[in-house]
Amino acid sequence: MWTLYRHTRGMLYLRLGTALHSETCEPMEVYRSLYDNDMAPLWVRPQPMFHEEVAPGQKRFTEVGRIRVMMPEDEAVYLAFGHDAWGKGLSVEEFVAAYAHDKHHTRGTRYLLESNDGEPLANLNTIRFVRGLIGIASVSVNPKHRGQGYGSTLTRGVMEILRCQDVDVRFMLYSEVRPALYERLGFTRLPEELQFHLPSVAMMTGKERVTEREVLFFREYF
Repeated sequence: MWTLYRHTRGMLYLRLGTALHSETCEPMEVYRSLYDNDMAPLWVRPQPMFHEEVAPGQKRFTEVGRIRVMMPEDEAVYLAFGHDAWGKGLSVEEFVAAYAHDKHHTRGTRYLLESNDGEPLANLNTIRFVRGLIGIASVSVNPKHRGQGYGSTLTRGVMEILRCQDVDVRFMLYSEVRPALYERLGFTRLPEELQFHLPSVAMMTGKERVTEREVLFFREYF
């Protein structure tokens, strides 16, 4: 589980865990910025300083939510978030049950975002196609909490979690919402000759040329 914190200046960070200073054994909080930080994406700070108040009643970092891997017992609630968009005449129960036969769901790893008190907020699926290439799919938000940026927060958070495992990983997706929402997260729209499933827009991170192997994954994504 990874905890989301909001800095007193408003920026979001994802706590990765606690480390010890190699010389003093002082506990240090390790965290990652969830915005484009020109200095560095990864930070450490002495644990007491991380959790201290910078003014009476005002913490330097305030816990605002958690990201964790989805467990089977979470599916009935979280998978239902996409029913209104992808249900295609199925009941909610039928829609959720259908995921058991979805190849991307069964091979992927799903992550969810919840509030501090456990309120379900959003979820998405990640599909590792090959080393260095991960697809993001089925981003869906609790209908009661749409329009508050939770889908973007979860997407960016999961991307940073996976970059801790592979700093050079590239992400691909098909956008069924305004592409600008994903452009803020570093995605760019692929050329028209690589748009195989319009109106869903193929997008990818990184500036490298799209390889023939990656084109194959985009073509067979659905």
